[in-house]
Amino acid sequence: MSRGPTGDEYRRGRDVERERDDWAVSGRYRPILPVIWGIGAVLFLVVGWFDVRAALAVVLVTHLFFAGLIRADIKSLRRQGVDWGHSRHLWFGAAFTLPFVALAYYWYSGRVVRRENDARGVRDGGDTAESVRT
Repeated sequence: MSRGPTGDEYRRGRDVERERDDWAVSGRYRPILPVIWGIGAVLFLVVGWFDVRAALAVVLVTHLFFAGLIRADIKSLRRQGVDWGHSRHLWFGAAFTLPFVALAYYWYSGRVVRRENDARGVRDGGDTAESVRT
């Protein structure tokens, strides 16, 4: 007997195949990343004119924020049945140290979501999902 996900468990393998619906996968926090990155870049440039330590504080805070958003987005995608493997740890860890990881994650997760939706036979139409199969 197979039970649904409880607590920290994720749906994987045959459970996902058996229970697969024709609903589109979407990253919950993915659209926020480029906005936050742009705001952080502007704050870094403006604050950098006045104080270097304040600019480094902006970088630290935005990287912590990116790491949290990337972790939350990967968790939401995994709950929807997307298998990330161990690369999820690399994305999360790199968000702490590298400035362009958030934009790279935005691009990569878009490809993952598109690939998963194609595999499910669903087209993402914004807020609504339309089935491709007839």
